[in-house]
Amino acid sequence: MSHRAFVIAGRRAAIVANDDCDFRYAASAHYVPVGVQTPARSHERAETQFLIEDGVLEFMIGGAAALVLSGDFVRVPAGVPYAYRNAGDTIARLLVRSTNPRGPKAAIHVTTTFAA
Repeated sequence: MSHRAFVIAGRRAAIVANDDCDFRYAASAHYVPVGVQTPARSHERAETQFLIEDGVLEFMIGGAAALVLSGDFVRVPAGVPYAYRNAGDTIARLLVRSTNPRGPKAAIHVTTTFAA
């Protein structure tokens, strides 16, 4: 997984940069081979957003399932279990972004003094 962030606007995504300093969001690109399914998961504090760049995926979110196609956007609220599988006949590519609106639980600030 790469350390990239992106802004999703409609059916387009613009790569910006990852916010590595305060842990509010993270982004990556996923490639899903034909027939492969991800294990079910959920993120207690983070909303997860998907933009399907290429392929056909079946998403299972909170007990419901649907097919999503290239150009579609999927949003999974915090705490809701989800999984997806490649239901097409080519490798699927999707952008994944997790956002945590509550911010970090703790932060640390370090200062040092050097003797001359």
